[in-house]
Amino acid sequence: MIDLNKKPAFSRSSRPSSSDRNSTRDPSRKFSKENESKLVWKQNNSTPNIRMMTMRQGVSERVMHEQPCKILEKCGSCPSLDLAYKTQLQQKTADFKSRLLKVGEEFQRSIVKDCIESEEKFGYKHHVKMVASEHSGLKSSQFSNFANPKRWIDLGVYNQSSNEVVDTGRCPIQTNVMNDISAYIRTGIRVHNVSVYTPKQKDGLLHCVILRSSHYTRQAQVTFVVTKADLNLLRPFARDISEKFMNIQGVFMQVASPDQNEEKQDQELKLLVGQDLIEEKYSDIILKFSAASFMPTNTLMARRIYNRIEELAELTGKETVIDLYCGAGGVSLALARSSREVIGIDNSSSAIKDAIRNAKSNNLSNIGFYEGEASAIISKLIEEKRIYKADVVVMNPPKNGCGINTIEQIKNLEPKAVLYLSSFFYTIFKDLKSFAVHGYTPVIFEPFDTFPGTDNYEVLCYLVKN
Repeated sequence: MIDLNKKPAFSRSSRPSSSDRNSTRDPSRKFSKENESKLVWKQNNSTPNIRMMTMRQGVSERVMHEQPCKILEKCGSCPSLDLAYKTQLQQKTADFKSRLLKVGEEFQRSIVKDCIESEEKFGYKHHVKMVASEHSGLKSSQFSNFANPKRWIDLGVYNQSSNEVVDTGRCPIQTNVMNDISAYIRTGIRVHNVSVYTPKQKDGLLHCVILRSSHYTRQAQVTFVVTKADLNLLRPFARDISEKFMNIQGVFMQVASPDQNEEKQDQELKLLVGQDLIEEKYSDIILKFSAASFMPTNTLMARRIYNRIEELAELTGKETVIDLYCGAGGVSLALARSSREVIGIDNSSSAIKDAIRNAKSNNLSNIGFYEGEASAIISKLIEEKRIYKADVVVMNPPKNGCGINTIEQIKNLEPKAVLYLSSFFYTIFKDLKSFAVHGYTPVIFEPFDTFPGTDNYEVLCYLVKN
């Protein structure tokens, strides 16, 4: 009699092996090592993962890439955003070395370190200027009398080849805070019936929008750059935005001509809603920035650069440090903790006010800040016998560089080391040649990838007296 409750017994040898099971399910999966080399991987045309890149040296190579942005080629602002990040760093290191070779033999003995990676590859951009544009085909001739919900508003950047505004949408390199705010502003322009400036007609109110956000507090600032002061229209719009986003500290208005050079524009801002300051943190230093003061785009990389400057300065607590173009005082405060005295100089009144405030809030009393041109302030301090010499000079000059006059005054201070930070390569080499005339030679160049996905990066140069 057969026992139906008893399970059938199988011998070990009678059980099918895993290879047999696989071969039974899919015979094509069973192949030899000779056939393995003949396999051809088919590429999905909708999401390609390999492209040919021509390097600066003229050599083409296949590089892996992803597609993190839908308008990558149309926008053109981040040409290497889809490349593997290791490839981006290698390209920027090679780019600076090639630039250095073209300068001449005077800097060839300097050490060029590998480009230092950013802690954030996406969502790192905390400061952006977005141009507003409206499609003329959908522009209502009566928009000044009533809101037109069919208006098509673009908020983004200029495409250099077509000279048209490309709407960036949710930009992958911007913070989520700024992407959320910019999306609401597109709707708010239509709801509040704000006219957009058109270069052809030379009319319209809103030209661009400046957004800034804090990595530490997530606080944000919004600035409307307009052609004229229209408080009756902009103030309700600003109030609407600040009520929608509670992390917005202040909304501002800046009147500037769109055709005017950005450096020559009036930096005076009118507070529409909220308060003036936004708070950020670098290591254990807390800084507050007004809307008119310079604020680093990549917060985490700025913190890393500040720490590196402090390492290279090799301070012992007995040195006098000069921080030129100090801004709101980030580098000055970082160096004040390990030096005898720090003197910060900047020609922006708002930046100096912020720097003085930040020094007090961080309980640092060995810092003095001065407003004015760097060469004039140094000359005045020497004449008044306020300073006789400086041990270390740190500078982060604007696009035009520091200039011969400033370098002459730095020479009179006889610093043992100069730390020069910039992302403008033409001015870097121009100023370094002027320093070389006075016996200061660059020892180390350190590129920092402050703008992943783009062709831009910053370089920290360490110069010493021969």
